[in-house]
Amino acid sequence: MSCVLLSPAKINLSLRILGKRQDGYHELLTEMVMISLGDRMEFFRTDNLCDVLEVSGRVVDGNPDDNLILRAIRLFRESRKDEGNPCYWKVKLEKNIPVGAGLGGGSSNAAAALWGMNVLSGNRLSRMELMEIGARLGSDVPFFLGGPRAVASGRGEKIHPFPPLPVKTIVLWNPLVPLSTSRVYGGLAASPTNSLTDLETLPKISSLLSEDAGGNDLEPVAMSILPIIRKVKDALLVDGAGFSQMSGSGPTVFGIFDDPGRAKSACQDLQEQFGGWTGVFETLSASPFVSE
Repeated sequence: MSCVLLSPAKINLSLRILGKRQDGYHELLTEMVMISLGDRMEFFRTDNLCDVLEVSGRVVDGNPDDNLILRAIRLFRESRKDEGNPCYWKVKLEKNIPVGAGLGGGSSNAAAALWGMNVLSGNRLSRMELMEIGARLGSDVPFFLGGPRAVASGRGEKIHPFPPLPVKTIVLWNPLVPLSTSRVYGGLAASPTNSLTDLETLPKISSLLSEDAGGNDLEPVAMSILPIIRKVKDALLVDGAGFSQMSGSGPTVFGIFDDPGRAKSACQDLQEQFGGWTGVFETLSASPFVSE
């Protein structure tokens, strides 16, 4: 028996940095939506006494033991307290989301792993319990275990769900050069702040969603490292995007189009002008992770 899931990417429609906390994390607000770009993941129980991750498609760098999927497996096993009869897993990952791109691919993979294992284990853990495990793996992981649109606060782990947006056509461009998240955040000149309470956060969320212009406070730092980001943003607007912005800590840039035909033409123009990787996708109206 196996479970196959789409592990979706996300884009940040806005990302505001409110300051830097004493614990070293940045206090932020960000509106995120899932998109149709995704990795294909298949999960199996295995009789082997170890977990196995098989990757095809894009290369995933780093120490395999530190991969978020394998870390999610280990935390899931600990949470079930199956030490007497532990279950081991085999995961096949078809990697389509660019790595180190500001699209949340690794966090999405971890969320999909938690969801897939839980389905094959009889849904013994609630969605909230899975989110709590996910928060230990990374700030974006809880988002991917919820609905297709949410505002995240705190360091990104506090999720405030919102109804999905009308489906939008999205053009993505990525230079195929990863941009270090720590390098981008390290370049910020953020004022000291404390972690906000819920009462302090809610008015800021209302203000964030009422802004028509979006905005990503990480763009200036990312653009100083990769000036091409600004050029691609400008090119998308010239080609008819109603809105263009960098996603997350970059370097991926997206444009939102009302006309799918213009989006396809813009995608071709970006490829000719800037190279890298481009694609046309849509925002999701429902999460790929639904209760069985």
